[in-house]
Order: sequence, then C-alpha cells, then structure tokens
Amino acid sequence: MVRKVSKETCSQESRHFSDERFKASKPNTVLTTMTPFETGVDESSGILLQNKEMEIATISLTMRAKQPKRGLVACENGYIEIYNFPRADKATITYTSDGHTEEIVCGESGLALNYEIRDMEEYVSNLNGQTNLQCIQDVMDVLTSVQESWKRHE
Repeated sequence: MVRKVSKETCSQESRHFSDERFKASKPNTVLTTMTPFETGVDESSGILLQNKEMEIATISLTMRAKQPKRGLVACENGYIEIYNFPRADKATITYTSDGHTEEIVCGESGLALNYEIRDMEEYVSNLNGQTNLQCIQDVMDVLTSVQESWKRHE
C-alpha cells in the first residue's frame, strides 16, 4: 500500500516518531567513538545512548562507505526504513505481527532545503514548535557531549 501525504502531514508524522524516542527521559549515558578524516571531521562514528529507564539506541555513521543512505528505526511492533536518509521523500513501515508494509511518500527530495527554510521561517515567525523545544535541547546536550568526547581525537 502506498500512501501519499502532504509535506505538513509528513512533518507531523516525523515529529510523532521523534517524540517516541526516549519518551521516558533523555539519555544520561552517551558513549561514542569516531575515526577522523584528514580534515578533522568524522569519517565514521558510533554513538550509544541509554537513559535511566534502560532504553538503548545506537547510531552508526560512515561517510565513505558505498552503502545505501538508509535509516532504520526499530520499534516494538515493527520497523521503519527511511530511504535516501539525508533527503528522504519516502519511507516503508513494516508491521512484524503479520509482515504487511505501508509506504509513505511525501515531498520532493530536491526541494528539501526549501522545506527546511520554510519550517525555520514558520518557527521564528510564529514560535511554532515550542512543544519540541525540550527535545531540541536534549539533542543539543547529546551532540555537545559527543563533540567533547571527539576532541580527544584531535
């Protein structure tokens, strides 16, 4: 089944999935390692996150591997595959109870920067997204912790 949705619906659904990660609390353990490229940026990296409720998430990135750019979100009742991860315009949800799938298609990857600019303008103009502010702060805390850890590789 393919379901085409508007950009607004897609944003709402991605916010819903985002809100579900570490729903109980933000990560209190952040472990990471990286392999630096000659310019100093991370050529490959791994991040392990855990919160006080013992929920764990792993992130593994590599910039030079000849692999598909695919994100995978493992959930309790299935998983979500996000294709062309940096500029995705479709995802497939697989329900493990019966194996059926649902494909979600929205937007155009070529317009991704336009969407980001529009969303930022909307946020600044109307202060939309205040409900996500804590999530944004939590993500920034994690990224700051990762950055501080990576300084050891300099």
